[in-house]
Amino acid sequence: MFYNYLIVALRNLRKQPGFTAIKVLSLSLGLVCSILVLMHVQYTRSYDKDFDNWQNIYRVVTSITTDQRIDSSWIAEGIFNPLLQDYGQIETAAKIVGTNGLFAYRDVAAPNEYHWVDPEFLSIFSFDFLQGDAGTALTDPNTVVVTESVARKYFGQEDPMGKTLTLENRRDLRVTGVISDLPSNTHLDIDIMIGSPTGRQIVGETFMNGSAWSLYNGTMAYVVIPDPASAEAIRADFPAFIQRNIPDAQREFAVSLETTLDLEPLADIHLSPRQGFAAADHSRRLVMIGLVTFAVLILISSCINFANLSLSQMQQRAKETGVRKTLGATRYDLLTQFLVESMLLTLIALLVALPVIYLATGPYTALTATAFTFADMFGSASIASIVFFVTLTGFLAGLVPALRMSRFSPTAAISGKRDGGKSSRLIRSALTVVQFTFAVVLVILAIGITLQVRHLNNIDIGFNRHNLVVLDSMYNPRNPEQFNYDAMVNDLQQHPGILTVGKVSQAPPLNGGYNPWRHVNWPAEDSRPVSHLGVDENYLDAMQIQLLAGRNFSQDFPADYMFGPLDPEETYGIMITPAAVRNFELGSNETAIDQILMLGNFSFRVVGVINDFRLSGGLEDTLRSTSILRASRQPMRTLLIRIDPAQRDSALRHIDSVWATHRPDAPIDREFYEQSFSQQIYEETNGINRAAQFAALITIVIAALGLYALAYYSTERRTKEIGVRKVLGATARSIVELLSLDFIKPVIVACLIASVLAYFATGFFFEQFSAQASVSPLIYLLVIAGMIVLSLVTVAAQCIRTARADPVQSLRSE
Repeated sequence: MFYNYLIVALRNLRKQPGFTAIKVLSLSLGLVCSILVLMHVQYTRSYDKDFDNWQNIYRVVTSITTDQRIDSSWIAEGIFNPLLQDYGQIETAAKIVGTNGLFAYRDVAAPNEYHWVDPEFLSIFSFDFLQGDAGTALTDPNTVVVTESVARKYFGQEDPMGKTLTLENRRDLRVTGVISDLPSNTHLDIDIMIGSPTGRQIVGETFMNGSAWSLYNGTMAYVVIPDPASAEAIRADFPAFIQRNIPDAQREFAVSLETTLDLEPLADIHLSPRQGFAAADHSRRLVMIGLVTFAVLILISSCINFANLSLSQMQQRAKETGVRKTLGATRYDLLTQFLVESMLLTLIALLVALPVIYLATGPYTALTATAFTFADMFGSASIASIVFFVTLTGFLAGLVPALRMSRFSPTAAISGKRDGGKSSRLIRSALTVVQFTFAVVLVILAIGITLQVRHLNNIDIGFNRHNLVVLDSMYNPRNPEQFNYDAMVNDLQQHPGILTVGKVSQAPPLNGGYNPWRHVNWPAEDSRPVSHLGVDENYLDAMQIQLLAGRNFSQDFPADYMFGPLDPEETYGIMITPAAVRNFELGSNETAIDQILMLGNFSFRVVGVINDFRLSGGLEDTLRSTSILRASRQPMRTLLIRIDPAQRDSALRHIDSVWATHRPDAPIDREFYEQSFSQQIYEETNGINRAAQFAALITIVIAALGLYALAYYSTERRTKEIGVRKVLGATARSIVELLSLDFIKPVIVACLIASVLAYFATGFFFEQFSAQASVSPLIYLLVIAGMIVLSLVTVAAQCIRTARADPVQSLRSE
């Protein structure tokens, strides 16, 4: 029986090759997009699952409340030891802190990111040790574990084991382990690991072992809890844990911040919005949600196309259906027959889609920063998912037409007096409305995303982002004799193309420390955490930030500057922004001058008010805006060099020359701030931007194909009606208008519905940004007009051909 169904299906498909081609093409487009996104989702779900025991690994995370809720991946180190004491269910625990520095071996010297880790970290994560032993590699001081690529970078073809890698020309580290490079599907980005015992030998026993409950300096903690029920019990007990263990001296402030702890499963970390102690980064989750949404809309549009075209063929298939019922076919038999046709078309569409997927995998993975391959489709887990997915697509695409056609009564079907009736025409119109609604929403959303990206790149960030070079001096305060810092800064200024050289404690887009400040008259519990940076007196000129009131830091006021250990008896100088004026209730910019703010026990006098500015773009919020600038005489690692655009090339050559003179031991690390600013926006928005544009294009193509096929079939069916109208005096123009109106009405309805949906969709996207663009009503009108014109062009040729046909030919008897 199934064989007969298959033969009939093949014959029916062969009868109308044009309709069959359009059905296959639209389904293929839907399958290409959907399978790529399905592979993306499976790749994302595989993150960190290559580690043994991944189900039982958790990251301890923190949340606090300031002027907003901050969900951080960092912990205050003071919680770590009490955590192990209170919860015996924790099998293993370890801390990790990331940083960067200059490493050297013989004549090879290069900066590299590295991590300080507790030795237990190597037992939590099952790194693939090519050389060395995970149990002992970092237990001794002055030892280091490197990845295979780092070993090649510094040691070439030499055996790295036992070799000495020098950190910052100061500390010799013996290589005690080499691990395989980590796979791309892990949240860990580790090249070099140095044990915390080494850090304690350098700094002291407080290294990665502080006692503060409200000080966040980049430390993350991972724990292994074998029993999921125990993990849930620990999470539930965290509020009581804080009450039990927080020192009395810190309790008031921690409580005022509403400090909470949680356990984040390892498998959830990749899409987690927690990014250090900064604004939550929802970009990965936003891109994933966007891609899945776009893929679903495209696939639904493909299925609608299939169903709409099948319903338009109901009259042609009606006699076939009636004869089959007369000969004893049941409704179940007819359902099976039509679903077999649907499945066959879907299989053909899959075969057409496979080479396209093969070609598109590379560009797609590059766009989405993923690393799956075409071959991954044929893994045991992936192939099962894809087979189920394709089968479900074929079933859903053919279900509505199969149900409609299997309900025909034999008498009406054989008489050929109906094409499915008014209900079928309403269903076809409704499907067309839904299809074009998707298309219009995606077009407007794509335009909105493009406008948002342009807005972020052009927004006033409070300073001149152009012609500003950010230079990493690689200054290490623990090794101040490594090079002559002051001489290098002085030499940099000896060029007419270099206008100013400013110093800052952290490179943008970082905002420095984030600590509790308060007005001198406020109690400690009223402290308000804000971002603050250490700078010198040239910072404002280098950034070209406007001074609104008061004065800049000046060497004429030595009391402004911090140098060495802070003295609680001194009052240092700070400059603040209008946001800080409002935050600390200082009145106007002028009245804020000379008022005192406190950071712990240390006093700071407001000497100037500068305009608000932000150092980063992309998915940001107010946390990323610096509010306070502190004056410091200490050397600072980052140099901000304002150059004359007319002498740009010679100024850059001068910078390189000065670097080569003072830092021949390290490659230069400089970039234009504008490039890093735009790159951040690009990385956070490019994926969703390109996906929306592509989804809009594909959906429009599918909708246009479907509309053309419907126009072709409908005009062919109405040939005799058109002949009668022409005999009775109708002009070709009136006939074209009549035929076109039937197709344009659902498109107009779709545009009106889509405008409302697009308004909310773009609004949701814009809410992810603190600096929001807007979509002009003119954009909506242009998109609607464009969609109507596209629809008219799609059906016009067929309508004109039918309207011009000779009525003698159309009125011939069958």
